[in-house]
Amino acid sequence: MQTSLQKIGRAMRWAAACCALALAAACQTPPPAPAAQTGLSQQQVQVLRDQGFQESDAGWTLEMAGRILFETDSDVVPAALRERVQRTGKALHGAGIDRLRVEGHTDRMGTAQYNEELSLRRARAVADLLVAAGILPGNVEVQGFGFDRPLVQNGSHADHQENRRVAIVVPAH
Repeated sequence: MQTSLQKIGRAMRWAAACCALALAAACQTPPPAPAAQTGLSQQQVQVLRDQGFQESDAGWTLEMAGRILFETDSDVVPAALRERVQRTGKALHGAGIDRLRVEGHTDRMGTAQYNEELSLRRARAVADLLVAAGILPGNVEVQGFGFDRPLVQNGSHADHQENRRVAIVVPAH
């Protein structure tokens, strides 16, 4: 039969082992948060930030609202903004970022089908400029969302204009 002293000694050793395990677990550094796109170098991330991209769940996104807005019922990139898109494309290509998604959007004027087609034409117009800047055509995915993803609710004229936009996305996967 064990003596009380032996029982206390065993309980103390067990408590010490539990404390040591708890301390070891508490001292571990948590893993770093994953980047939106794995495999991007620090230089590539810096190029994305320099070009105005923001990290998002989808990857790195450059919302072209305020940068590339389209006139009502138009898929023509305004002349003053063509150079901006091409500079962005050259910077991405130069940094080795060559897989992109271009997303077109519209306001709520017109039918859903017409706006879906218009948003796709807008995205293609921007994609063509990116290809001219050196991005391979097969590496640019083009999507048109019509008026399904507004930045702002379509109420005023300014709201309509903000939603007639294109976003460039460096996908997360």
